[in-house]
Amino acid sequence: MENGEDKSEKRKEKIKNWLKNPYNLALVGILIFAFAIRLYYFSLTKSQPLWWDEAEYMSTAKSFAGIVDVDYKLALNRFPGFPFLVSLFYMAGISNEVILKFLLAFIPSLIAIVLIYFLLVSMYSDKRIALISTAILTVLWEHVFYSNRFHTENSALIFQFLALIILFGVYLKDKDFYFIKSKHALFWIFLFSILAILFRAQNAPFVPAIVLFLVIINFYKIPKKLRTASAIGLIVLAVAGYTIIDFLSRRSVLISHFYQYSNPPDWTNLSVFYGFYQSFVPNLPSIFFYSFLIGIIAVIGGIIIFPEGLKKVSKNVKDNSHKADIFNLILIAGFLFFFIFILRAGGFEYRWFFAFLPGMLAFTAKGLIKAGDYAQSMLKIKYLSVFLILILLCLGIYTQINHADMIIKNKLDSYSQVRDSGLWLKENSNPEDIIISGSIFQHAYYAERKIIYPPENETDFDQLINDSNPKYLVISVFQPLPEWTYDWPQRNNETVVPVQAYFTDNSKQQVTLIIYQFDYQQNGEKQGI
Repeated sequence: MENGEDKSEKRKEKIKNWLKNPYNLALVGILIFAFAIRLYYFSLTKSQPLWWDEAEYMSTAKSFAGIVDVDYKLALNRFPGFPFLVSLFYMAGISNEVILKFLLAFIPSLIAIVLIYFLLVSMYSDKRIALISTAILTVLWEHVFYSNRFHTENSALIFQFLALIILFGVYLKDKDFYFIKSKHALFWIFLFSILAILFRAQNAPFVPAIVLFLVIINFYKIPKKLRTASAIGLIVLAVAGYTIIDFLSRRSVLISHFYQYSNPPDWTNLSVFYGFYQSFVPNLPSIFFYSFLIGIIAVIGGIIIFPEGLKKVSKNVKDNSHKADIFNLILIAGFLFFFIFILRAGGFEYRWFFAFLPGMLAFTAKGLIKAGDYAQSMLKIKYLSVFLILILLCLGIYTQINHADMIIKNKLDSYSQVRDSGLWLKENSNPEDIIISGSIFQHAYYAERKIIYPPENETDFDQLINDSNPKYLVISVFQPLPEWTYDWPQRNNETVVPVQAYFTDNSKQQVTLIIYQFDYQQNGEKQGI
């Protein structure tokens, strides 16, 4: 008994000593803040309607679990990792949407925040970089918003961050980490990288960044007389790879989905940093954006002015800070190259760039630190740097929370008519009934019925009706349908009758979705059905 008490006292003393470190205390405060923010928005969004891509993941998961019939087709932008994970919960009997959202959205977002801290601590010797970066991710408006939805971003980030933590904390430091041995580090990096891609294929460009980084840090092992030839060989290999992708994309629909050679390079992707960090508060400058510019310019400028510093990139240098800067530059450049020159989508969503957050956040933190340290060195005022960094950080945090709060609350009821109609369809149909709708995945998720998208022409549609005997037809403004379908019910009022309608206004003047039931008895073509 005494031995147990002694252990308890030692544990308490260890915790007290750990908290005496101001960096550790700051980390605890940031994590409590992160938990509080996400818990507040979770309470608001726990029952919000699912969007198209959320419903695609979740209906696919129900299909994997045998609950609903959904045709899953492996696509480069929809790998099966996340739906498979969700299906395990369904098969275990856990189907409550709020519980699933807590386990699969809320918790992963917090894990990603914790891991970004440990990743940046393994990258940089200055813990301020890790703390500031963690604080920014805690309130980054796009991350807060997608912490409340069934999306793959955080799940993929968890595996990506684990791969990078092993790269910098185990492989580069040549240190074992619990059961992960340094000699097996590359295996674990590969494993976690594959898992990250299985959950979110769009994160894949971080893998070439790792490969190129490994080549750079091990370049010193190549004999000097072969280094020039090796460098030329790598460049030729990269050009050849790009040429092959270009060749295949013109002959493969699968490849052309990602490499859209017919589109011009999409330079709008360069605005992603300002988009993440723009100030949404009048008269308040974009503090984080300017901090990022200061940080990345300082890093690139330091390399150009003092190129001999690149010698510190080799694996046998204990401090990872220079290596981290090089890797983060490669990471950011790699994603920009992919979206500008490969995908060429003509537009983007900020969440597509979550995978380069380690670099963006680290350089932003460096910018804040440099501004604070420079002011302190000039004015010779003790703790001025800490004070300025905290002030700037708080102002930047305020702008992020302000925008996150606005968009989360504005989107609370988005697609509510689709959700409500899906639940109505479930209550007013049998499991074997077929429904024709443009909201394929949302109605499949909510109604748990076979959903079919209408064919492109009326002739095929008539054939579909004859062959499948659908019970309902759903016409809405939410997902685009073939143009002829919108007035088809009026032209065929002997075949379908409206049975339910949904509106955007309380006066019920603006209809957004109508459910029609097929009346085979009235039509006279299928008596007895």
